[in-house]
Amino acid sequence: MKVLELVNIKRKDTHLYYRREFTADVVLEYLQQTVSSPVEFTLEHKPLGGVDIRVALTEDLDYPVLPVVSKLKHLILDLHSRGSLP
Repeated sequence: MKVLELVNIKRKDTHLYYRREFTADVVLEYLQQTVSSPVEFTLEHKPLGGVDIRVALTEDLDYPVLPVVSKLKHLILDLHSRGSLP
């Protein structure tokens, strides 16, 4: 299973300056199939530094969820550190 990319990333408006909420579509590849699924994720800055990432898949997958969420968190953290999120 591979997480290929996040597409259609849109930022939701929030009134908290330390929390950023997003919606996107994740493109996954498993069993020689490419599947797109909607996802919501939140980046919350901790008071002593660092970022807490929460991911929620909004549709059921035919694949175990924990490996997908783990790889998505790594991808989101990489996008955040490069400044590629809106």
